[in-house]
Amino acid sequence: MIEEGVKPGTVIITDRQLSGKGRNGKQWHSKADRSLTFSVVIQPDKVSGSLSGIFSLLSGVAIVRAFKDMNIDGGLKWPNDIMVKGKKLGGILCESKIQGKSIKWVVLGIGINVNEVADDFENDISHSATPLYLEVGDCMQRERLLAAILNHLEVLLIELSEDSESFDINKYWTPYCIHNKKNITFQEGGQNRQGRFTNIAKNGECIIEMNGTKQSFTSAVIK
Repeated sequence: MIEEGVKPGTVIITDRQLSGKGRNGKQWHSKADRSLTFSVVIQPDKVSGSLSGIFSLLSGVAIVRAFKDMNIDGGLKWPNDIMVKGKKLGGILCESKIQGKSIKWVVLGIGINVNEVADDFENDISHSATPLYLEVGDCMQRERLLAAILNHLEVLLIELSEDSESFDINKYWTPYCIHNKKNITFQEGGQNRQGRFTNIAKNGECIIEMNGTKQSFTSAVIK
């Protein structure tokens, strides 16, 4: 669609997603007519390619702010997991096209479990996934949730475009992080490691302190 001239700000929604993708090549499974699965096409204005990693973080902020509008306490797990009561109910996959030193296009793919029931998660061996319905005890109008997310996302993207060089992602994302300043176990390079999650860098990388030394990671998987 981008190659065919789609307009920035276009939102593509589906009620039945057949080939959902997750981080690190994982699959994202959604239930027809019960999940909220959509993508947003963005054409950033004068945003450096080095900041491509913050778009998924901003999307997470927009989602938990939308939850808050509906009296739901949500949290964020670096870099792209949406959490409620310690369980994952959504994720974000950001794909970007960089031209020169600037970001030409960004596609935000978002999947959120909304009105599923317990039987929809019978194959989740870890019992780590959940829908909003099970956590808040009521069905939710998906259109209302989508509108709230897009409203918050638009505000955040405008703030980013106004001054991307001094934009502080920590100011927006860290207040919702469920493991900030906590000891964590994470996987990196095929090995399990431990450290203290300190904050995130300007480009969205996570900073973890291990043995008194702070290190940045782009592909760590936090347990």
